[in-house]
Amino acid sequence: MARTLTIRLDDEDRAVLEATARRQGKGLSAFVRELAEGEARHVRRAEIRADGDKVMAHLAQNPAARRELEELGTPLTDLP
Repeated sequence: MARTLTIRLDDEDRAVLEATARRQGKGLSAFVRELAEGEARHVRRAEIRADGDKVMAHLAQNPAARRELEELGTPLTDLP
């Protein structure tokens, strides 16, 4: 469920955002919400990539972990 967020913007920043929103045929709130949602997706993906990098670094430094992964093998089917 979405919840309300209140933010403060200085006059210059607000004017820039309002003008951009108007050019796109949107209200300021919808425009800022889309910006925030897009950035949240970007942050989540960056965190996932960072976690993957940590796993790869661990495997590179830990022969026992690499062997365990090799023993598990590659899945032969995709999960539904």
